[in-house]
Amino acid sequence: MLHRFFELLPFLDSDREDLADVLSTAAAKRCLRALLKELTNVESVSKALQGEGVNLLECPDFESGCVQVLKHQAKRLTRAEKAAVEPFLAAGQSEGEPDAENEADASFVERLQKRRRLEDQQPGYELLSTISPT
Repeated sequence: MLHRFFELLPFLDSDREDLADVLSTAAAKRCLRALLKELTNVESVSKALQGEGVNLLECPDFESGCVQVLKHQAKRLTRAEKAAVEPFLAAGQSEGEPDAENEADASFVERLQKRRRLEDQQPGYELLSTISPT
């Protein structure tokens, strides 16, 4: 869609008042061009991974891990699947150990609420949503 936008851009008359409100600013166009360049890189990697010589049977943990993450079931990942999709884990999403001192001082209700919050947190994975289904 971005590619098509930049193909049609020279033909759009930016002097027309009805189009001027809808068209992007120069700064936005620069951001869109940078985004298009990044998306082209992602697309080329995705196509290379779908090529003739790629065999996903060699890495079933990665494939099943991707499926679990895309189904929003990251909590159900096995140890091997977590290791396979770990490079895609979003920054700041690493699982840390709870602070033992604060947990001992907290009331029973606070500990239960904290446990529930920690259980509800799903790890975020970047770029796995760009992988096409096989």
